[in-house]
Amino acid sequence: MRQSRLFRNVSALVLAQGVTKILNFAVSLVLVRYLGVEELGRYSYIIAYAFPFGALADFGLAAYSIREISRDPSRASEVLAVLRRAVLLLGGATGIVMVGLAVLTGHEVLTTACIAVVALTNLVSAATTPFVVSMTAREDLHLVSVYRVAAAALGVVATVAVLFWGGGIFALFAATAGVNVVMWFAGRMLAGVSLLSSPVPLTVVRTMVGRAAPFGFLLLGFALYYRIDMIMLRWLRDEGAVGLYSAAYRFLDAVILLAATLGGSFYPRLSNMMARDLDGVRDILEYTWKPMLALGLPVASGAFFVAQPLIVVLFGREFIDAAPLLQILIWGSLPILLINIPSHALNAANRAWTLAAVFGLNALVNVLVNFALIPRWGAVGASMATVLCEWLALVFVTLLVRREFKVPCSLEGIWRYVLAAAGMAIVLGLTSGAGLVIELSAGVVTYAGCLLLLGYLRSADMLAMRRLLAQ
Repeated sequence: MRQSRLFRNVSALVLAQGVTKILNFAVSLVLVRYLGVEELGRYSYIIAYAFPFGALADFGLAAYSIREISRDPSRASEVLAVLRRAVLLLGGATGIVMVGLAVLTGHEVLTTACIAVVALTNLVSAATTPFVVSMTAREDLHLVSVYRVAAAALGVVATVAVLFWGGGIFALFAATAGVNVVMWFAGRMLAGVSLLSSPVPLTVVRTMVGRAAPFGFLLLGFALYYRIDMIMLRWLRDEGAVGLYSAAYRFLDAVILLAATLGGSFYPRLSNMMARDLDGVRDILEYTWKPMLALGLPVASGAFFVAQPLIVVLFGREFIDAAPLLQILIWGSLPILLINIPSHALNAANRAWTLAAVFGLNALVNVLVNFALIPRWGAVGASMATVLCEWLALVFVTLLVRREFKVPCSLEGIWRYVLAAAGMAIVLGLTSGAGLVIELSAGVVTYAGCLLLLGYLRSADMLAMRRLLAQ
C-alpha cells in the first residue's frame, strides 16, 4: 500500500465533507426561511418517515460488500453483481411498502405524493450503490469525494431552481429524484466498473442478504434511533414542533455527517487489518479518540454559548424558539464523534449483531423516554431524550471495544483539551452580545491558542496521530 494513503483518504473525505456541508448548509438557510416553521415540519417529517425504509432498502449490503471486497479483491465482480440485484429488489419492495403504509395510515395527499417520490429516489440511489461500494472498497476515496461534491453541487442548483420558481415541498423532492438519476451516471463513470450482466440466482441474493443481516439490523436500529423523535413529535404534538426541532437538529446532523466521513475512511483499512494485524487495529482505536474529543469539545461549547444569535442569524427570528433545543442537542455531538470509529472496528470484527442490539435497545429507550417527555415538554423533551441516548450508546460501545480489543483508555494529556475548552467558554461568556462573528472568532482563536500554549503540537497524542496518518 502506498505511503500516507490513509492520510490522503481522510484528507479527501474531510475536504469533500467541508465543501458539501458549506454548499448544503448555505442552501438550507434559504430553504428553512422559505418554508417556515410549519412547512419545514412537514418536509422534515417526510424525510424522517422515509429514513428507516431507506435503511431497509440498503439493509447493510453496502457495508457487508465493502468488507468482503476489502478482504478479497479478486471477488469484486461477483460481489458487486449480487449486490446490484439485491439492493434493487429491496429498494423496490420497501418503496411499495412505504407508500402503501402512508396510504393506510391516512396521510394527506401531498404528504403521500412526496413519500412516493422519495421511494423512487431510494430506488435510484440503490442502483448507484454498487459503484460507490466499488470505489470505497478499493480505497479510491478521492473518487468518492468527487462524487459527493458533485452530488452536493447539483443538489444545490436543483434546490435553488425550485425556490426561484416558487415550488413547494413536492417540487423539492422531485428535484432530488432528478439529481439522483444524474448521479447514477456519474457514479458509473467514476467507478469505471462493468457489472456482470449474467442473471444472479435468487438463492445467491438470499445468501448475501442473510449474511448482511447483522449490518442490516444495525442500520435499521441506527435509522430508527436517529429519526424516531421527529416522527413522534409529529404524532404527539404538531408540525410546528417538528419544524423547530428540525432547525436545531441540522447542527447535530452536520456532526453526524462529519463523524461518518472521518470514520468511513478507516473502515476498509480496519476490515483489511482485522485478521492479520490486531495491534494495528488497537493503535487506530487508541490514537483516534482523543482527536475526536478535541474536535467535539469546541463544537459543543461554542454552539451552546452562541445558540440564540446563531439560530436568529441563520434561520430568522421565526425560529428563535429553536435556540434552547440547540443548546441541549449539541451535547450529543461528543458521543457521536467518539463512537464512530469504534463502531466501524466492531463491524469489521463481525460484531454487527452486537452493535445492532445496542442501537435497537437505544431506539427502544428513545421511544419510551419520548413518550414520557414529549407530551409535557414537546421538542425540549425530545432533545433531552436524544442526548441521553447518545451518551448511553457511547457507554455501551466503549464497553464492547474494551472487551473485544483490550484497548487501554488512557486519560493522559486530556487536561489540555479540557483547559482549552474552559478558556473558550470563558471568552464566549465575556464576548456575549458582541455579535456572532466576533464571538465565534474569539472562541476559535482562544481554543486553538490554548492548545498551542499547552504544548499540543509536541504532545504524545499529536505524535501518535502523525504516525498513524503516515501509514
